[in-house]
Amino acid sequence: MIRRRTSHHARAALLAIPCLLLSCGCDTQSTGNELDTKRVLGESGTQNAQFVYPRGMDIFEYKGTPHAIIVDKTARLQLINLESESVVGVIHTPRWDRGKPTGLTVAPSLLDATKLAIYVADTHEFRVLVYELPLPFTTDPQPTKPDYQFGSYGEEPGQFIYPTDVAVETDGTQIVTELFVSEYGGNDRINRFRVDRSTIPPTMVWESQIGIPGEEVDASDGPLALARPQSIELWTNPSTNQREIILSDASHHRIGRVTTDGQLITWYGDPLDTSDDAFRFPYGITILEDNTALIAEFGGNRITNIDIESGEVLFRYGVTGRSVGQLAQPWAVGVAGDQLVILDSGNSRLQFCKPPRPLAPEYTRPSSTVGATP
Repeated sequence: MIRRRTSHHARAALLAIPCLLLSCGCDTQSTGNELDTKRVLGESGTQNAQFVYPRGMDIFEYKGTPHAIIVDKTARLQLINLESESVVGVIHTPRWDRGKPTGLTVAPSLLDATKLAIYVADTHEFRVLVYELPLPFTTDPQPTKPDYQFGSYGEEPGQFIYPTDVAVETDGTQIVTELFVSEYGGNDRINRFRVDRSTIPPTMVWESQIGIPGEEVDASDGPLALARPQSIELWTNPSTNQREIILSDASHHRIGRVTTDGQLITWYGDPLDTSDDAFRFPYGITILEDNTALIAEFGGNRITNIDIESGEVLFRYGVTGRSVGQLAQPWAVGVAGDQLVILDSGNSRLQFCKPPRPLAPEYTRPSSTVGATP
């Protein structure tokens, strides 16, 4: 075993350093290829439809068309109609002096099931923010108070160090019943919260912790030792009808499947594998309706598609670079129509690409009728 001998804060800083020296590892399955990019949206800048190192994205149907919500290192949330390529809403988070958000999820609002809301993992402010749609449109976004928020700094139950993502569980009527929040920074874990509706507004009740901080490079601390769980998604296994959490254990270079009560099902990937076939800092995860997952490899500068039940790699796609068709530190990935949409973070843009194989729509997206009318 190889032990990291770093403090929590030093370790968090190390995990956050971009892996600029990693080359793009490629295997024989549609890999080593530049993206077949059909269009590009965005460029570096601080105006609408411009980005400063965007680090969070979710794609969803809104008012009958695909939209994306994107957050960058100016702490702006931009709501973009992907068909018209127009920004239709933009705000700033309330404060960002300590840092900016990294995780975005669009789901029914926990305050009003008829509306869609953006759940923001406000990473360096140690909290979760909730903004109901629509967002106001402006060319001069201001700090905007959320419709709901929870969380504070610390390692106790219900507290966060650096939250990275939010997964939203609903019942059959779109009522939000639970939230799962991943975090890193020395308290690497997934937090499970129950929505208590006996109060107005509802209260988030911490239920349990999934995973433990992984101090060993080889993740030998325990079956669910975590080192920067960057993204989490909820999925129903069609073979067992069991709900699972699919997670990217980024600094252990692997993808996990866990039950919602915290039992490990399996890992795909090995923390010590340095081959071209290994995951390299997997960050964003998007599950598709054919029970496959798209994975944005931040350190590999590529997109990987796997079968969730078997772990089989269906394709790896992308090469490192600055030109159109190349990637630099992608944080997130999604699907709009028949195109792969990649948050090409290091190049401050979105790339819309023809995928190596036809892709199914995104899994369990909110209904387009939810929140369709402002």
